[in-house]
Amino acid sequence: MEIIRLPSGEVAPGDVDCISIVALSDGRYDLSGAALVACGDGDEVQSVALIGLPPFETREAAEDAGLAWAAEQCVERIYVTDVEFCVQP
Repeated sequence: MEIIRLPSGEVAPGDVDCISIVALSDGRYDLSGAALVACGDGDEVQSVALIGLPPFETREAAEDAGLAWAAEQCVERIYVTDVEFCVQP
């Protein structure tokens, strides 16, 4: 999987697979994400979201969990950002 870490404050372009790691006021980190699942041989693609996880103690732990989730979705390229919504609306 290709990992593209965006500069602080930058959102991912358009309709791409991404995870967002946001620092919380208590020093922990919130993780969310969006991806198109393209596993298997079929042409069917499904949009999935990563939301509602408990906060992580470190940024690294949040990123590791996000990348593991992306791998489960068969993501080939993932953008990593620190803004609340990882892609432009």
